[in-house]
This record gives sequence, structure tokens and C-alpha cells, in this order.
Amino acid sequence: MFANYPYSCLVARPQKFTVEEIVDGARDVALERWREATVADVAARVGAPVGSIYHRFPSRDALFGAAWARAIRRFHAGLIEVGRRGDAQEALLAQARHIPRFCRGEPAEAKAMSLYRLTDLLDLVPAADRAELSTINDEIDALSRDLTARRFGRVTDRRLTLVRIATRQGPYGLVRPLVGQTIPQEYDAVCAASAAGILALGD
Repeated sequence: MFANYPYSCLVARPQKFTVEEIVDGARDVALERWREATVADVAARVGAPVGSIYHRFPSRDALFGAAWARAIRRFHAGLIEVGRRGDAQEALLAQARHIPRFCRGEPAEAKAMSLYRLTDLLDLVPAADRAELSTINDEIDALSRDLTARRFGRVTDRRLTLVRIATRQGPYGLVRPLVGQTIPQEYDAVCAASAAGILALGD
């Protein structure tokens, strides 16, 4: 039945552009154009047809959401690593310092993290992606709870909130206006000092 078809039609052609390369392209154009970046921008960056990108990602939000999710996971990896240090207070301060350091060292990833809020992205991506996205903060939330118990001896809602502000919301709020730009080294100490003061409110 295949006699009239060339052999090339019977063999799956290798994909010229990997998903990882396309997500890299989305991250890179987001650094330049942030939320104005388009699928066409990504196609031009990686040299792929727009249709090829839509074959992998059904919408703009699916594509840039993938860049956001990957950046969050990479950011969390460092936050978790320093958060597992033996002394709880030092682990918490190290988490606060990790934010300016990550944003300084990985400006494109940091910019990608600012593309969405999780609650908004869950409404924008295909249903098949929502289950995985909905658990993206679970590991870091569990670590924050563990560090709260170790730092204060007992977990309360107030203390857990203070830990989250000290190690995530506060440092990121300080750094976010500079994401994509040069972040001064002194922000490491600023974020740690801010975290120490906030944590002291739980004593």
C-alpha cells in the first residue's frame, strides 16, 4: 500500500527544534519584551516556523507559561538547597539572600518568573497542564513549614506567614523593580537584614 509514496514519507522526520530550545527562546524574548513578547518573536529567535511552535504549545500562554514554570522550578531548586542547612535561622537568611543572587545571576529566568501569577496562569493554560502547575509550590511550602517549626519550636499561622514574608515576599518585593537589570551586591545583605527583623517578630 506504500508503493506510491517516497521512503521519506514513511519515516518520522527528526524534530529540528527541541521543546527546550523553544522555551529558551520564550525566556530570552521575555527578557527583552516582557509581556509584549509574542509567539512570532520566539519563532524569529529560534529560527522555527510559527506553526511548528504552535504544534508543541497550543497557545501563547502555554508557551510563556512553560518558561515561567521552568524558571520557578530552577529558582526553587536553589531556595530548597540553602533551606536545608542545619541551623534554621541561617537557612532562612540564606533563602532571603538567594533571591537577589538568583535574579542577579539569572536575569532572563528572573524576568520569566514575573510573567504571571500562578492563580492567573492556571486559568490560561490547557487543562492538561493545570494539575502539575497547581503543585509547583508544594515542596517549598513544606520546607517553609519545617523551617518555621525548627526556628520557633512550634508552627502557628502567624509565624508561618512571617517566614514566608521574610524569605520570599519581602526579598522579592525589594528586588523585583530591578529584575532584568544589574542588582547591586548590597541587596544580599539588605534582604538578609530585612528577613532577620521580620523573623524576630515571631519570637
